[in-house]
Amino acid sequence: MLHGLQVRLRWLTTAVVGLMLFSFSALAQEDAMTELPPPNEHMQDLSWFIGEWDVTSRMLMDAGTGEWLEEPLHTVHTYEMGGHIIFEHFFGPLGGEPFEAWSLRKYNENSGKWEQRWVDTAPGGFANWIGSYADNQFIGYAMRFINDDGSIKDQTAYREVFDNITEDGFSWRFEQTEDGGATWTVTWTLEYVRAD
Repeated sequence: MLHGLQVRLRWLTTAVVGLMLFSFSALAQEDAMTELPPPNEHMQDLSWFIGEWDVTSRMLMDAGTGEWLEEPLHTVHTYEMGGHIIFEHFFGPLGGEPFEAWSLRKYNENSGKWEQRWVDTAPGGFANWIGSYADNQFIGYAMRFINDDGSIKDQTAYREVFDNITEDGFSWRFEQTEDGGATWTVTWTLEYVRAD
C-alpha cells in the first residue's frame, strides 16, 4: 500500500513539475514574441497576399498541341514571426499528382528585394526566388538564373508574375525565356479567389 502511494506521489509530482515547466516555457515564448522588433514596413506591401485562397491551376502539358491541364488547388498565406515573414502552404493535385509545398517570403532590407524559399514534394523541389513589388504587380526571378545585378545569366530564365490584384483575388503566371528575356512564354497560370 505504501509503495503504491509513493508511486502515485512520484507520478503526481512529475506531472506537476512537467506542467510548470511547460507553463514557464510558454510564458518565455510569449515574452520573446513581445520583444521582437517591428517588421520592416515593406512587409505590408504584400498584405493582399494574406488569406485563404481557392486556386484554379492551368498547366501547359504539351506546347506542340497547346494542351493545358486545369485543376483546383488551395493555399493559405499567413504572417508569422511577428509579421517578419509570410508563410505559404500550397496543396492539391498538380499535373494529376498529389502535391504540397511550403514557402517563406521576406523583404530583405539589405538588398531592397523580396526573397522566397520554396520547398515542395516534387523530386528536387527546392527553389530560391528574388523579386520586387511595384505598381500593384510583383515580379520574381528564380535566383539560379540571375546575376547579382538582376540581369539574366545566360539565355534561359524563369520568373513569376503576380498581377490583377484586388482584395478578393489575384492572378499568377509562370514564364520562361530562352532568349535572355527578349520574349517570355507562359507555361502555368494560377487564378486566386478568396475562400469563404
